[in-house]
Amino acid sequence: VEITLQDINDNPPVFPTDTLDLTVEENIGDGSKIMQLTALDADEVRGGTSVQFCPSTAVPLHTFSTAAAFPHVLGEGANALVTYALISGADDSFRIDPESGDLIATKRLDREHRSKYSLLVRADDGLQSSDMRINITISDVNDHTPKFSRPVYSFDILEDTTPGSLVAAILATDDDSGVNGEITYVVDEDDGDGVFFLNPVTGVFNLTRALDYETQQYYIITVRAEDGGGQFSTIRAYFNILDVNDNPPVFSMSTYSTSLMENLPLGSTVLVFNVSDADDGVNSQLSYSIASGDSLGQFAVDKHGVLKTLKALDRESQSFYNLVIQVHDSPQPPASRFTSTAQVSIILLDVNDNPPMFLSPKLTYVPENTPIDTVVFKAQATDPDSGPNSYIEYTLLNPLGNRFSIGTIDGEVRLTGELDREEVFNYSLTVVATDKGQPPLSSSTEVVVMVLDINDNNPVFAQSVYRVQIKESTLTGTDIIQVSAADGDEGINGQVRYSIVAGNTHQEFRIDSVTGAITVAKSLDRETTPAYSLTVQATDRGSSPRTDACTVSITLLDMNDFVPVFELSPYSVNVPENLGTLPRTILQVVARDDDQGPNSQLSYVLLGGNEDNAFALTASGELLVTQSLDREARDHFVLVVTATDA
Repeated sequence: VEITLQDINDNPPVFPTDTLDLTVEENIGDGSKIMQLTALDADEVRGGTSVQFCPSTAVPLHTFSTAAAFPHVLGEGANALVTYALISGADDSFRIDPESGDLIATKRLDREHRSKYSLLVRADDGLQSSDMRINITISDVNDHTPKFSRPVYSFDILEDTTPGSLVAAILATDDDSGVNGEITYVVDEDDGDGVFFLNPVTGVFNLTRALDYETQQYYIITVRAEDGGGQFSTIRAYFNILDVNDNPPVFSMSTYSTSLMENLPLGSTVLVFNVSDADDGVNSQLSYSIASGDSLGQFAVDKHGVLKTLKALDRESQSFYNLVIQVHDSPQPPASRFTSTAQVSIILLDVNDNPPMFLSPKLTYVPENTPIDTVVFKAQATDPDSGPNSYIEYTLLNPLGNRFSIGTIDGEVRLTGELDREEVFNYSLTVVATDKGQPPLSSSTEVVVMVLDINDNNPVFAQSVYRVQIKESTLTGTDIIQVSAADGDEGINGQVRYSIVAGNTHQEFRIDSVTGAITVAKSLDRETTPAYSLTVQATDRGSSPRTDACTVSITLLDMNDFVPVFELSPYSVNVPENLGTLPRTILQVVARDDDQGPNSQLSYVLLGGNEDNAFALTASGELLVTQSLDREARDHFVLVVTATDA
């Protein structure tokens, strides 16, 4: 009895292994077959089926025997019909033929883009299925050249960078792996003659010697990056040397000199300084200033190095300037700036802008006896201008009666006529000083010439003779008369002093030496000295005194200060008794009275002893016998006579 068992789908398709690791070279093109997958289903026997790898890969093919893997394969019919599918991990880079199981690359594989894939593959018989994980590693092919991180490198390096310093670095990458991705840096072209050293491994540049921006501002180096497979690329590296403020500004000249007209308008250019600074940028931006020599701020230097006038100049105030011009660069902090100086000598040229100025005094003194042609005054003027602008000529505006003349050049004023202070005691001269500029400027001054007195005049009394009458009883100290003398001179030459030089033997009088008042000094007695004739002298006080004299006649007026005196008393007269004719004068009595005038006019009176009336006495002092005398009756008479002044 043959029993035929009909297959039922009770076995799933089975892959030879649950996980398969593959290595596939990159650059496999689109449509390239990588391998064929086969899964066996026990429901139907398909002896000899295997998994094959595409011979286009660089990896040897592996053949898996399905008979060896599945020794007891039973079954037949549609239950063993297997289809294949990619479940995940393909990333659009792979596909699988659902019938043949061919694993195909759908696009060019690029290890540098993706180096690993993990595919989940499913075998399905329509009812049952099984999965297998395929891990694909993309192996490298040297298909990439080294790629620099930048298309061009540019580095800024300070010129004072210390040799040996790391100054720059370049970087190249190669997407290949292994030796294909190992990069070596090589300098192809170097215009710096080894100024920079390139580390072939790291791509780091080191400075080998000192830089100088002023000598070379940049370097260009061509660098090649080469991988282990011989692929390479090149770039240019630009090394820009950055300026460091290591150079001072330099004037084209250390000293400058120029001359200016003193009336130069404000803002005019005096000098333009040519200053260079080997540095660059702000390090060569210059600022100017005046360090010294311009205390009044009359000049300024702008940012372009132009020296200009800032204030009005005046040669007469300052004719020469010695300026110190300072220039400094302007580096950014904290860099130190450099400063340079230059000396500028400026001479101001004269403009005739100042009239002469008189220095001589406006008052002078001249003795009146000064000889003609004597220099009595020297006019002196100065003109602060220079050259012909300061040459001065002198003139007198009004010569004043040709008494004075002036020297045109020397300004000496000479006497041309005689002076007499007592006639004119001062002169006012107008002196004009004119410079020789074009046009000329002039100024004038008034000079007063005072004529000094010379003792050339005698004192002169107002009267040559003074007469005065005073009582002889005038008291001591009484002023009796004042004499006066005038002197045409002045000062001490005209000061008069008085003295009594004669006629005052007993010093009965004194005179005030200043006022000329004559005073009684002692008691006077007309009867002793009835009159005085004094000689009074007036003397000036000049160094050589001059004198004048006058006579003072003093007459003493009598005072009745004397009693009449009979100098012959007693009188003795012998008279005969028989005189004859009567009356008859027998005696003339005389009394003396030293007074004068009425004070000495005497009248006589018979006062006593004439009881018999035998006698009579006239007023003039004649004694008369008026009656006959009789001796026998009376032999003598004693008569008393009185003398009385008027």
